[in-house]
Amino acid sequence: MRDEEFIARVRRHKPSALLPLIARFASTRMQPDDWMKEGQRGLGSPWALAEIARVCLAYGNQHRKDATFADLVACNDAYNELDDPEMVEGFNGLVAGFFLRISEQLEYQLPLRHEMTRAIALFNYTEPKRPLRVIRNGWDTELLGADLVTFIAAGEMLHIAAKPNQGRFNPKWLDQPNFSFLRDVTDPDLLRAAWTRSYVIDASEFAAQNGRPRPSVWRRYGHNPLLSRPAVSGLHEDWLIPVPALVVRRLSPLGLYYAGIKRWDKAFADDLGDLFEPYIGSHLRLLGPDVVEPGFRYGRDNHETVDFIATLPEVVVLVEVKSVRPTAPVRAGNEHAQAELKRMLNKGVEQLERADRLIDEHHPAFAHIPRDRPRVGLLVTLEDFHVLNSAFHRPLLDRERPDFPIGVTSAGEVEHWVTVKDLAPGQVILDARAEQEEYPWPMGAGVALKQQLYGRKHRRNPIIDHAWSVGPWQQLAALRSRDG
Repeated sequence: MRDEEFIARVRRHKPSALLPLIARFASTRMQPDDWMKEGQRGLGSPWALAEIARVCLAYGNQHRKDATFADLVACNDAYNELDDPEMVEGFNGLVAGFFLRISEQLEYQLPLRHEMTRAIALFNYTEPKRPLRVIRNGWDTELLGADLVTFIAAGEMLHIAAKPNQGRFNPKWLDQPNFSFLRDVTDPDLLRAAWTRSYVIDASEFAAQNGRPRPSVWRRYGHNPLLSRPAVSGLHEDWLIPVPALVVRRLSPLGLYYAGIKRWDKAFADDLGDLFEPYIGSHLRLLGPDVVEPGFRYGRDNHETVDFIATLPEVVVLVEVKSVRPTAPVRAGNEHAQAELKRMLNKGVEQLERADRLIDEHHPAFAHIPRDRPRVGLLVTLEDFHVLNSAFHRPLLDRERPDFPIGVTSAGEVEHWVTVKDLAPGQVILDARAEQEEYPWPMGAGVALKQQLYGRKHRRNPIIDHAWSVGPWQQLAALRSRDG
């Protein structure tokens, strides 16, 4: 199906009829098992509903006809039939771009607790590498309309309310007697301020602010404005939440990154980098005392080594931290994706390979690093790059030492790796390394850590637990538990 046909199918229906159906259906599809049921695979997936909602708001108008659930299913089917830009008859290029595009689906399958909590742990409880420029006292209220904890709580409340209320929410509910408990743990006026500033957009403003991109095979891979404002007003007496998962994306560090860049440009990105490196360091130190060494300078020219070196009984792990996230070309898997990946990640790869080479060469600055065990490099990024450790994608990065295994690993993977309790963390790394070595590729071995974490048992992550505990809903649960 061509994009023009998909848009035409969606815009048959007026937004005030179709969007409530989307929100209601999405509220029943909030877990991966919900949209992967036998016989219903792909029906009501959040990425499909998010695109249908975007087209409905951007291209629809109120002079169209009503919609039924059957119409929504037809729109979902039309989305699933859309042509991929490259996977068409006669295409003989690499399939790397295709897998970059479909990795968007993996964003909706990440652990909710960590995704909802990471921003508080990162911004509120991490000691920065150096003095910050714009992330200072009051930055969060200036940017978000409320302090960070309240901003996160406001998003959590929308997400929690979606399922029992069929994808709807109304701020007037806070005035009802059954919500009187709120003032014990938070300020309802600050919740309203956060919603207004950061979560809600009026339907009439959606197209005016975001335009109507011309139909093309690439259009749907562009930025969905619902990522920035995941609740919609003006079509129903209540706010509509077309895809609850987009609320989680909004309150995550990724959502904060884009808001901060829009407000403060590069200064915010620099501050985030100065927080992200020590944030990862604090997690690595959960591996145990005297395991992790911070980066150091060496040689006449005062070169920097990697950010951290973790010496485990089974393996030495060289860690380089980059506060990067997939950009639009990478998410689209288009012709600019490889250049973008190299721009963001090649420097980190070079630093890891240089450290590995200097250890091999017995450089005096690295003489204390054991040489009696394997070494692995981890390039830790703020957000998931999902498929970059596959054989299809390893050639996208430049490698001088292809025999040295390097894995592109997200913050979320590190948060879970350091708490594995049914297997030594070093063995988890070795298993990831061994699995990749079974499928050699001439451009260098990768280390897919995520696959080794599936099904593992974990102890609680104290950094995430602490950040989680300061939220008002967690405080309320603690109060109620204490009071019996």
